[in-house]
Amino acid sequence: MTVSCSSYRSEESQSKNRWAIKLRDYQSGDRPGLGRLVDRADRADGVDRPLLAVAADDLPLFALAPRYPLGLERGLTGAEARGRLGSCLERISGHILLAASDSSLDACIAVYPVRSGSDALWMLDWVVDPDQRTVIPVADLLSAGLGRIRLLAAEATQGSGGAATCTVEARGLDEDTDTRVALGIAGLTAVRTFAILACNLMETSIAEESSSGGLEGILLRSYRAGDAPAWAQAVNLAFAEHWGDISYTEESWGRHVASPRFRNTLSLVMEARGAIVGICHCTPSLKAGEQGLAHLHILGVHPNFRRRGLGYCLMREALRRLRQDGFTRVELDMDSLNSGALRLYRQLGFQQQAAITIYRGRGA
Repeated sequence: MTVSCSSYRSEESQSKNRWAIKLRDYQSGDRPGLGRLVDRADRADGVDRPLLAVAADDLPLFALAPRYPLGLERGLTGAEARGRLGSCLERISGHILLAASDSSLDACIAVYPVRSGSDALWMLDWVVDPDQRTVIPVADLLSAGLGRIRLLAAEATQGSGGAATCTVEARGLDEDTDTRVALGIAGLTAVRTFAILACNLMETSIAEESSSGGLEGILLRSYRAGDAPAWAQAVNLAFAEHWGDISYTEESWGRHVASPRFRNTLSLVMEARGAIVGICHCTPSLKAGEQGLAHLHILGVHPNFRRRGLGYCLMREALRRLRQDGFTRVELDMDSLNSGALRLYRQLGFQQQAAITIYRGRGA
């Protein structure tokens, strides 16, 4: 499928900034060029993706990983990405559109199905070569991406008797005015901001303190084999009212436990009378050049056990273990509207590094 786009960036520059590059489907031979495009764009923006372009990998999984994703997607491995994509791998090129000139790839549009069914959720991401950003309008890229999502959503619901409806989500760091305007025109609105926080483990004395004693009647321990059912239930209870559809099944959590990022000593559990009432889950970064970096993915407390200091004890023990294991820095992202959590993290020595804006709209 080829999509022809022609647009103007502004009334003043109509004559010189016309874009008439054809968008086409990704092909296997495009992989090296796509890797270079993504690398150039991310270096220019000073950000990174959870998946890198690995020469031995014949699938462009890195193009389907939005920059600075949330939750367990941070530090995603190729094996985990395959597990998340599932049957989508059979038609991977249908999720990537490329804008190509005679000698190079100038832009990439990637769509990623996060959740299927009647409440389908798709992610939309785009990458533009730094040298082409004054020429290629974001509005055209968004339009093409939404069109591809509508097509794929319709294919997914064929034979079900229902209409193809879905929600589209886009994420970004400090978008410029053109991007915000384009997102608005496309029907996507800013719905949430997540702050990226970091703590230098070599500078906080809290990382030296032990919380092994816990609170009276509460046992703090490492994750154990067999915890999966109770762990998934505890997370779902802790985040039942959290924005962003945070929930896990025993199966989805099991896939993560089997990944190379999982360390049971960095996944902490608090028990009360044999029931899990608190969890704190960290993983190491596996990227080259990020030795010593860990990600805090989950900190949650059962609603009936809040305001007792369990979150603070979990985090203090997690920081101590990370430092003991040789980590020097830990990062996390959190809902900026969660003022209580923000106070806790600041108390523990975390400082804000950046912010992610989440945009959502109807795709079909």
